[in-house]
Amino acid sequence: MGNDSDHNMEAGYDSSKTISWQAFREAEKQENESYIPQLIDFIEKEKNKKKRDRVYFILGHIAKNTGDITAINFLIQRIEKETDKYVISALLDRVADLKKPKGTDLRPIIKAMKSEKWLIRHSAISALKQSSDEEAENALIEVLNNSTDPDDLTYANAALNKVGTLRAIPYIQNLLSSRKRDVKLSAKLAIEEIEKRYTFTKSTDR
Repeated sequence: MGNDSDHNMEAGYDSSKTISWQAFREAEKQENESYIPQLIDFIEKEKNKKKRDRVYFILGHIAKNTGDITAINFLIQRIEKETDKYVISALLDRVADLKKPKGTDLRPIIKAMKSEKWLIRHSAISALKQSSDEEAENALIEVLNNSTDPDDLTYANAALNKVGTLRAIPYIQNLLSSRKRDVKLSAKLAIEEIEKRYTFTKSTDR
């Protein structure tokens, strides 16, 4: 006799049909800005970190789909309010998906980049990927200059791949001789992408 979990694993079982899976997929499509004040209010009052984490997921997708600056700023500011490393890391991963326009307060992200917990630190470095402010590039260059952690360097190269300017190239070039394959490869790809971006910009300006 098998138990319920055995039935779940029978041939033809599709995890995408479960209620929780469908709920998450629906949340990813959500773009109703009228929900934002309610979700913010819920997060500020909710004591259960797992429930807050789930609502961050929903709010993060609404922010991504609508570009709502209130939601974006709120999620960034919540980075300093949370204490659980898994919740903070997941929140930073939500923030990484958001386009952060020039003038966005990136200080909570930059502070998290200095965390002793690698899970938080790496998510924070990645969270600058879609930032338009030069403060993001400055913070990533600082990682290249000061960190000896290969993963820190690889994540910073990957972020500069997206937001770096020609100014970042000399700092990235220093890593082309790294003995760590991921560091070297991510540096090479970042330089190529930055140069391609600026070559394209020049050609369209003519």
